[in-house]
Parts: sequence; structure tokens; C-alpha cells
Amino acid sequence: MELRIHYTALPQGMEEDRFKLELAQVLDEEGWLTGSGTSDSGFWLELELEDERANPKYGILAVKHYLQRSGFARDTAIELSGMPVGIYE
Repeated sequence: MELRIHYTALPQGMEEDRFKLELAQVLDEEGWLTGSGTSDSGFWLELELEDERANPKYGILAVKHYLQRSGFARDTAIELSGMPVGIYE
């Protein structure tokens, strides 16, 4: 299952490489990074969540919690199956 994170900026003091490394650690064996880039509205990072051995909701919740705890802006969203949802919703 693909999960895309849309964000306008990283939290103060965080660099992109650190963001990617920390997400990899959060996901452990529940997912992996597949791409990143820029868009008209900011930046995106795409992850593939493991859904054959484990329920992907655990990976989704772990990513959402990480983004909240790290201080990402309120306009940050995660997108699943084309449906973006704010990380604080």
C-alpha cells in the first residue's frame, strides 16, 4: 500500500536526510521509502507499507504519530489511495 506525505516545510532544525532516516527507523520492517520530490504546493515523500504480513494501519499510525511528535506543520497531510488527510485529524 502506498502512502504519500505532503508537506510545505520540515520542522525547524530538521534536514531532509534526517527526516528520511527517522521515518525508516519508525517503519522498521513495516514499510520503506520509494521516492520523494517537489510539487507546486511543496514537497512529498512516498512510502510503501507492508500489507502482506501485517495490517498497514500500524504503519499509517506510526507515520502519523512521528509527524505529529516531530512538529510538522498543520498543513502536512498523508495521502492513501488518492485521499489526503491532515496529520492532526
